[in-house]
Amino acid sequence: METVRSAPELRAWSIGEELGRGGMGVVYAATRRDDGTPGVIKLMRPDLAEADGRAVAYFRREMLASMALRHPHIVHATEVGEAAGAPFIVMELCEGGSLADLVARDGPLPAERALPMFEGLLDGLAYAHGAGFVHRDIKPGNILLTAAGAAKIADFGLAKAFESAGWSGMTRTGATLGTPAYMPREQVLDFKYARPGVDVWAMAATLYYALTGSAPRDFTPGRDPWLTVTTTLPLPVASRREDVPPALARVVDRAVDDGDGLPYASAAELRADLAGALT
Repeated sequence: METVRSAPELRAWSIGEELGRGGMGVVYAATRRDDGTPGVIKLMRPDLAEADGRAVAYFRREMLASMALRHPHIVHATEVGEAAGAPFIVMELCEGGSLADLVARDGPLPAERALPMFEGLLDGLAYAHGAGFVHRDIKPGNILLTAAGAAKIADFGLAKAFESAGWSGMTRTGATLGTPAYMPREQVLDFKYARPGVDVWAMAATLYYALTGSAPRDFTPGRDPWLTVTTTLPLPVASRREDVPPALARVVDRAVDDGDGLPYASAAELRADLAGALT
């Protein structure tokens, strides 16, 4: 990674501490040398870039999605490119960390805080869907917070331009990627042809987590998590936390009930139902 960090293509940035890493790459804090603008640089692992063409394709998909989408509730990418043969993305810095970090540190959010946050996120999701993108990996770790507490959708690494035939073959038949705790059964069974409703379910599941500190389903250690998704139903919000307002709990329970398909086809539909949940 040091070779990539010092590559000429990144000389405009002073790259600082590592903020996190995953299967595909490493994320670093960075500062623009000319004006001191803070940012984040996501670098693909050079060994993976050399060895796995499919991984490169997914990373480049994130690059394209990140540059194409411009919304207050989507993490903004300012630059993409390749350094020492490894793709990279320069993004805005969200100093508040992830929603997963926030809930793990401070506990479940009060409804009065969670609801406005998710109304904004659903606006961002509706915008992405309108632009032709399905995220396919909405989860608490992919919701980032600014210093002021604004929430933004991050990591379009699995995003699919669902109207573009040119991208339709990116996922091999039978492949399932993503995070099972925040995927509806329909997505597990038919990942390749995921439509916007899977993201709406995942956003509802993420709201469920924000309110309760738990995913909608219980996952037994040692049991296949994909089997859990396809054979069990989400638990009611009230079984996790009794003080969530009943009207809000009813909307969230409906939104994550995937026993007979996806309850909401669009982010706008879920947002409309949530808007009246505290009145």
